Amino acid sequence: MGQHTTPPVDLRLVQIYLSDHLTGASGVISRVGWMVERYAGTSAEPVLLRLLEELRQERRVVRGLAEHLGLRLSPWKPAAAVAAEHAGRLKVNGRLTSRSPLSLHLELEALRSGISGKRSLWATLEVWSGTLRLDRARLAGLRVQADNQVRAVDELAERVRTVALATEAAVPDVTADASPI
Repeated sequence: MGQHTTPPVDLRLVQIYLSDHLTGASGVISRVGWMVERYAGTSAEPVLLRLLEELRQERRVVRGLAEHLGLRLSPWKPAAAVAAEHAGRLKVNGRLTSRSPLSLHLELEALRSGISGKRSLWATLEVWSGTLRLDRARLAGLRVQADNQVRAVDELAERVRTVALATEAAVPDVTADASPI
């Protein structure tokens, strides 16, 4: 990625951008934490645990960037995102008492979208790193980490796709099989 000359920065826009990403991160972290519990004992668990720790660390980075820049991030937006994520768990998936094979597939699609958005954050800040006096190499490392996270989610989704639309009888019993479904 070549060096870019950027125009003067509007710190109000940086504040909004970081606040929005902190909000998204809070919702995604809440969802992944729930997924870790929901898929405990399956082959999805170690992938989700690693992802959860990385996401928490990245959220701390966003807060640290805001502090470094002297920006105050919205305290209520992340709380609202977590509340919305909790409400999203109530959606009907065609099953009232059991897990639908489609559930994990949809959760992984949403997770991939969130990670892709976060990757864009790191890439954008990397472009503005000189103007904002940010560590360009660290931002590049976070962008690569997001790429690795997308790959991990894609690998998990590849296995889940094979049963995402299957009848219940065709889906392996998760208590007897360490599959992610």
